[in-house]
Amino acid sequence: MIKISKDEYNPTAKRANFSMQFANGYTVSLAMGDGIYSNGNMATGFTSVEVGVWDKNGDWVPLTEDNDVRGWVTADGVLDIMNKVAAMQAIDS
Repeated sequence: MIKISKDEYNPTAKRANFSMQFANGYTVSLAMGDGIYSNGNMATGFTSVEVGVWDKNGDWVPLTEDNDVRGWVTADGVLDIMNKVAAMQAIDS
């Protein structure tokens, strides 16, 4: 499943979210824009985005030692994370 959403809490904010759920139940979320750990803008594009991952139960998968999200991730970094998440074994529950 692929979802694109706008900021429901602040519809005038210049930010967006894109998420992709893999067959194994894990979801990768990309966030970009105002107040997000990203570089760029809606008009010209982004050179980095914020990435988060969670499982089918909604539990976050830590991406750094200190945080559930990783900021300022480049396109190559996003691809690396997505490949790793897609290859993860599904959890039962």
